[in-house]
Amino acid sequence: MVAIKVANIVFALSCDGTRPFLLREQSYRDFYCSESPDVSLDVSFKVISDFTFHEEDIVFDSGGLWRLYRADSKVAIVLGVPLPGEIPCHVGVFDRDFKQGKIYSCIPEPREFSENSLANPLGYPLGEILMISLLAQGRGLMVHACGIDDNGRGYLFAGNSAHGKSTMARLWEDSALILNDDRIVLRRHDHRFWIYGTPWHGNYSTVSSKGTPLEKIFFLQHAESNSANRKDGASAASMLLSRCFPPLWDTEGMSFTLDFCTQLVDEVPCYKLGFIPDRNVMDFVRCEK
Repeated sequence: MVAIKVANIVFALSCDGTRPFLLREQSYRDFYCSESPDVSLDVSFKVISDFTFHEEDIVFDSGGLWRLYRADSKVAIVLGVPLPGEIPCHVGVFDRDFKQGKIYSCIPEPREFSENSLANPLGYPLGEILMISLLAQGRGLMVHACGIDDNGRGYLFAGNSAHGKSTMARLWEDSALILNDDRIVLRRHDHRFWIYGTPWHGNYSTVSSKGTPLEKIFFLQHAESNSANRKDGASAASMLLSRCFPPLWDTEGMSFTLDFCTQLVDEVPCYKLGFIPDRNVMDFVRCEK
């Protein structure tokens, strides 16, 4: 069994048979733990046999990358879109609360087998979809952002692709702890909002399992000079929502996500940050009131 702890949620993964199993990627190593699991997952390298897929059970279709099915008491996340009659190769089947599940990941025949041929059962996008679904049940939110722990002061630099998240991580790497450059979890803890690192990074591969209280939120954009414009209310909530990973397949989860974003921007100062890619932006961010 392997256990990892992400944003105070412990995932335990057990492998069937005698084949070796491990989350081998470097990005998972800081997340290993020995705590009791919140989520228990069995991993099988066999073809799925205990879930039947019907078109009418599709709840969400990403447009080719993955689909979510819901039938009876189960939810299935199917990676790729198999042709009619084909059996999908990478599938997660979960209870409705996502606390128990089984992940199927087909691998080559035994004569071709090696440790390197083992698929990561929490690889993109399955692990992230699972985390988003768990957070949507009143736990928190995952954001497209770089998270920084500057000696206990948490800064969230939110942005979509090419907005400068990985650039910001590199600027801070010698002066602060980089939680992640692309996927950050926000949760409420001890009457404050906290940011947590995840294993799912962007172009900057250094990650941390740590969490820190959130002090400021910055919505990134490249500019010819450093500038910050305060955002609040509906404007700030809308900017945050457009940079988060909403559970579009979960009506109650979407309602929670909207409320969470509204509460967050009411309590944490938000800014639209134009920046030039040099280290002067660090003092600019620290001093912004």
